[in-house]
Parts: sequence; C-alpha cells; structure tokens
Amino acid sequence: MTTAVAQQTNAYFDDTYLTEATATVVASGTGEDGAWAAVSPNIFHPKGGGQPSDEGTLDGDPVTPARDASGLVVLTGATSAPEVGAAVVCRIDAALRRRHAALHTAGHVLGHLGEARGWQHSGHSHFPGQARLDFDPAGHEDELATPELREAVCAEIQAQMDAVLARGGAVSSSVDASGHRTVTIEGVNAEPCGGTHVRSLSDLAGVRILEVKVKRGAIKVRYEAEHAAPAGGEKA
Repeated sequence: MTTAVAQQTNAYFDDTYLTEATATVVASGTGEDGAWAAVSPNIFHPKGGGQPSDEGTLDGDPVTPARDASGLVVLTGATSAPEVGAAVVCRIDAALRRRHAALHTAGHVLGHLGEARGWQHSGHSHFPGQARLDFDPAGHEDELATPELREAVCAEIQAQMDAVLARGGAVSSSVDASGHRTVTIEGVNAEPCGGTHVRSLSDLAGVRILEVKVKRGAIKVRYEAEHAAPAGGEKA
C-alpha cells in the first residue's frame, strides 16, 4: 500500500467543461474495492449534494470517484495503484458531465422559484430521470388541494422558469478562506453548493416542470433539463 499526505485541488469547482487533464498522483493504495488513487488537479465530481458522480478513466482504466472520510476525492477501479508523484491522464464523460450540470443548475433555479412562493426547501435530487425538489407543504394545503390546482401551479412555475431562462444570467462560483463554496446565478440567487453547473442560463435547454404533487408529507416538483448543444469548437 502506498499513501501520502495529500493536497488536492478540485478543478471541477472552477471549470465544469474541463473534461481531460494531466494530473499528479498525491495519494494511492489498495483497499476493499481494489486499487485507488487521488490526483491533483482533480476533474472528477464525486456523488454528493443530490448529484451523481462523473464517469471516466485514469490512464485509460475506468474509475469511479468517491469522497473519503477525510474529504479527499479518490478514484477506484484502476488495474493497479499508481505511484505517488506519477503523472496520469484523467478523462471524464463530457456529455454526462454537461447533463449533470444542466440538471443541477435548473434545480437551483427551481428551488428559488419555490421559495419565492413561500415554500420551504426540504430536499432534492438532480439525478437524470429522477430530478425533483421537495418542499414543506405546511400552510400551502389549499393551493394544492386538487389535481386541477396542482396542474395550475405546475403551469405557473413553468412560466416563471421560462421567464428566468429568457432573461439569462451568468453562473459563477467562489470558495472562501474556510473552503466553503458558493454558486451564484445572476439575477436568481447565491447558495452553498459543491456541484457542477453550466456557465450561463443560456446553456440550459428543454427545462420542463413535469409534475407538482404532495406525497409522503412533501411537495414534490419533478423536472427535467438538458444542456444546449455545444458551441462550435467545443468537444461533444
């Protein structure tokens, strides 16, 4: 087993669209799941915050990223553990990354719209095919009492979402001295987040509010979103 005291820079914090990089191994070893390595700069987003993990390769070997107990993003699945200090080539699935980023950014906008209605955000998932936001229904029973009312609310939120996206706005992030990251959507909000996001609301396409329902003590708003087609010269 090989280990090291690791200092890791998570490049996906600053650039969602960085999908290939040469990195240095800062820690490595073997465990119950086989060989593992941590690299810096790290372009892999691990599962967390309602967002699924990236998929990609380390020197051509498929790997799965996960955050360990110390907060380090480690990659498992390589044929063997590379030596600390070795240079390695990292690649992630660019199309999957864009889809995850689109769903996450659309989820932030949806959360803002729900809170503007007076709903209190209580949970979320940004997984493809399962994307939804949950809100506390207390005090809002009347506006959601019938299927017709819920459909009307769904249509209202869709119209509001369309208006926000039509205005557009840059999406940026910053990390403070304590390591806490904030994602800011121009004209919408700023909130703590460790996920990946699009550069601008104009990068979103096909954002649809699918359903508003009350289930298991929560208002559940299901949605879908895609990333707009890559601009000329950008990798597909």
